[in-house]
Amino acid sequence: MTEETPLQRYIRAGQTTVSNLLVHHYKQLGMSTAQLVLYLQFKSYQDRGTMNPDVRVIAKNLGTTETQVFNQLHQMMVNHLVKQGMRQLPDGKEDAIYDFTPLLDKLALLEDQTTATAQEEASQNSRQQVFATLESEFGRPLSSMEMQIVNDWLDKDDYSAVMIKLALRQAVMNSALNLQYMERILQSWARQGLRTEHDINEHERQFENRREGQATTQRGNQPRSAGPKIPIYKLGE
Repeated sequence: MTEETPLQRYIRAGQTTVSNLLVHHYKQLGMSTAQLVLYLQFKSYQDRGTMNPDVRVIAKNLGTTETQVFNQLHQMMVNHLVKQGMRQLPDGKEDAIYDFTPLLDKLALLEDQTTATAQEEASQNSRQQVFATLESEFGRPLSSMEMQIVNDWLDKDDYSAVMIKLALRQAVMNSALNLQYMERILQSWARQGLRTEHDINEHERQFENRREGQATTQRGNQPRSAGPKIPIYKLGE
């Protein structure tokens, strides 16, 4: 029989994959590094179908004692990272297993919270940028009433920061630098379903084209001046 090569043994041992979310955030879940490695030990066996690996083997792999493994598992149960479940064996008997579903659930919840926090921070940054832009154009700080109006635009009317900045641009171009004028613009865009920068810019472009076309038509329809009458003389008279 041909002896197995190191590479063949490496391949036969299989692979244990783990989400980078866990690698990067296990501390936020309340896990110690030792508990992370312990989880990986259990996962390496459970992924290959051994749902209830021998704790003595786990302890040997980790270079520790069975008591320390059980202590770590108990602490993980207290922190709701693992629970003991039951599985039905082919012979009808039941077997206790360590179920790490709570760990994965907490990891998913952590990711949702992280995403929500990032979105909230982005929203706050965008809000502050809107206030800073308005104050820069107005050349003064916004009053408390003006700040409330802008906050209502963002929170109640669901006008985006982009919409507000574009409305400010229109106000500046038309020398009507006040929130009342901007609000009429925002309301008009909202009624027409214009919410994105692309849609608003396209709408304004079409409006300018129509206005220029009307001006051209009006100029073409104006009667031409007959000009001064020039008397005609017959030569020789």
